[in-house]
Amino acid sequence: MIARDYFIPRPAIYYRDFCFYLALFVVGFAWGLNASWPMVILPWLLATFGLHRAGLFCHEIVHIKDDKLRGFRALYTWTVALIVMVPPLRFQLPHLAHHRLGIFGTPEDPQYPLVRGNAFAMAMVLLVIPFVVPFTNLLMTVTAALGAFRVEAALDRWATEKLGFSLSSALTPEQQAEVTRHARVTLALFIAAIIFFPAALPFYYAVLVLGWALLTARIPLEHELERLAETSGREDQMIDSFTIESPLALIVQPVGFRFHTAHHMYPGVPYHNLPALHEELKRTIPEYRDSIISLWTAISGPKRRPANSLH
Repeated sequence: MIARDYFIPRPAIYYRDFCFYLALFVVGFAWGLNASWPMVILPWLLATFGLHRAGLFCHEIVHIKDDKLRGFRALYTWTVALIVMVPPLRFQLPHLAHHRLGIFGTPEDPQYPLVRGNAFAMAMVLLVIPFVVPFTNLLMTVTAALGAFRVEAALDRWATEKLGFSLSSALTPEQQAEVTRHARVTLALFIAAIIFFPAALPFYYAVLVLGWALLTARIPLEHELERLAETSGREDQMIDSFTIESPLALIVQPVGFRFHTAHHMYPGVPYHNLPALHEELKRTIPEYRDSIISLWTAISGPKRRPANSLH
């Protein structure tokens, strides 16, 4: 077991980092609306850099349930979640399933795409999905705003069968009400943007596309994603996960994501405590050290598995 202190979030760090990234997005976006080609590339990169990092805090609020972050959850939900059109509940349910023992790495895992060694699937994830996701998120916003969750379920079945990824998850009536409220605010803001700021929409779409490209680029850096298991346990999550110490990984794996093995072993540890936890696990668990690989190894192919692996 690890010390309980590792699980304690420090709200001041959350607010500091999140607000800094959100401010970068706002500055970059405002700058981009008044920039011409080719100078518009600079604010495009700045806005995307900020939004990508701010958006990853959704992962934190899904895992960290401490009441100290209640205000932070509200801040995220009514700022960045509106911009990317994904309320936390949309991400929470499939992601927690991805972490569940017995589900991780199996056909029931909604966040384990088999892209390793599959050029078509990898191209879809890296080159196609970033262009499509802004439209699917808008579509899901419209259906949620209308309360058309049966339509969502049908669309989700189609996307899962044809595209290999899920668009939504089954929601309780209370969760549907929460998602509907968020969707109606999101849709109202989007319609207002169409009416009052139509010239901003192409730049907004470009920021979303690059942001999703950065997000999907980290997928092959975190797990083997080569084959599915019938079941899995805690040890399998450690064996299957990657840890990349190279600072270059921060381009697509900020907010603690490059310590992915430690995260899967202890998903309740806040991102700002993962570096220290990583160092302790390196000292105390020899098998954990096997998960530490180079950035190139993560890109080029998975590490070898022990013979007794379930996969």
